[in-house]
Amino acid sequence: MIKLENVYFKYPEFEIKDVNLEIDKGEIVAIIGNNASGKTTLIQLIAGLLKIKKGQISIDGVPVKKSEKKIGIVFQNPDNQIIFNNVYDDIAFTLRNFDIPKTEFDERIDFALSLVGMKDFKRKEIYSLSTGQKQRIVIANMLAIRPDIIIFDEASVYLDPSTKQELYKLFLNLKNQGITVIFTTNLLEEVVFADKIVCMEHGKLEFVKERQEFLQNLSYFREKEIYIPLKLALIEKYKLFNCQFDEDVLMHLKGE
Repeated sequence: MIKLENVYFKYPEFEIKDVNLEIDKGEIVAIIGNNASGKTTLIQLIAGLLKIKKGQISIDGVPVKKSEKKIGIVFQNPDNQIIFNNVYDDIAFTLRNFDIPKTEFDERIDFALSLVGMKDFKRKEIYSLSTGQKQRIVIANMLAIRPDIIIFDEASVYLDPSTKQELYKLFLNLKNQGITVIFTTNLLEEVVFADKIVCMEHGKLEFVKERQEFLQNLSYFREKEIYIPLKLALIEKYKLFNCQFDEDVLMHLKGE
C-alpha cells in the first residue's frame, strides 16, 4: 500500500497542502484536476522525485526514499525521457541503471516492447519514430524494469485513438499482474479505467471516490460548468458502471 499522510510541499508560487491518501496494491488510480491543480507535483512526490517538506509518504510502511519497490514513471513528453537514439540502447541504459543483470536484457526488452506493440522496433533508430511511437518506447523502458508501481503523467496526450485504447488495455493488464497503476489525466472519460479517482484542486485533495460512486453522480462537474463527455453521461444515466470501452456502452444501449 502507498500511504500519504499530511503531505506538504511548496514551490515559490504553489503548494501542495495536507494530502492524505491510500492506494492499494494492484489498484488503478486516476488523478484528475485542472492545469496547475497539483497533479504532476503529487505523482513526483509519490515517485520520490521531489522531497516533501512535511508529512510522510510510505510504501508498505517504508518511507518511499528507502523502499525497495521499483517505481516507473512516464511523463507527458517522450523526448524528455529518451537518451539514446537506438531503441535497444535506450532501454538497456534504463536496465543498467536499475542494476539488472545483462543476461536478462534481451528477455526483458522483448517482453516490454511486446506489451506496447513495438517488438519489431527493437533495433530501430528513435529519430525515425513518431511521437506516439516514442511514447510507447518510454513506456517499454519502464515496463522492462518490472515495476511494482508505474505512474503515467498524461501519457495518452500524444497517442492516436487506437493507440490510446491499447494503453487502456495495458493499464488493465498491469493491474491483473498485481502492478499498481497511477495516471494523471485531463481527459475525464479516462476515469472509467480507474478503480479510484483522486481529484486535486489548487494543491489540495478535493475528493477521493471509487469508480461507481464517481460515475453515478457527476453533479460536481456540472456545478463547475465542466464539460462531461457523452460516454460518462450515458454511463451515469443508464447506470453502466462496469462499462469501460466505447463498444461496451454501445452494446448495452443496443440491448445486446
